[in-house]
Amino acid sequence: MTLTKRTLSAVAASSALLLTLSACGGGDGGRPSVDDISESLQDSEMMGGEVDAKVADCVAEAFHDSDLSDEALQAIVDQDEDYEPSEDDEKAIESVQSGEMTDCITEGMDLPEMPEDPEAS
Repeated sequence: MTLTKRTLSAVAASSALLLTLSACGGGDGGRPSVDDISESLQDSEMMGGEVDAKVADCVAEAFHDSDLSDEALQAIVDQDEDYEPSEDDEKAIESVQSGEMTDCITEGMDLPEMPEDPEAS
């Protein structure tokens, strides 16, 4: 699997993480740091493999700055498979997934630049 495919798979898995967690859990209070979230995303077996640090940092910042609850972020950091996200957390992850996460993925990929005028090629 190429790095790009692994990155896309890993970031998609991070959004699925909160949506598939199944019972109650909790953190120790306070909002986890961007560094803690990024490290967890990079280390997570649920992510399906290696995650580029730049992409993980970007996604972590998007999660941190989102409306996700402190408890949901702590569940990501703890890789707590027993955490059950609230409806608000599910809405927040959907918002991040359709906005900032997409930007993180595309910025983290080395895509060829498109010519300004496609007919000029």
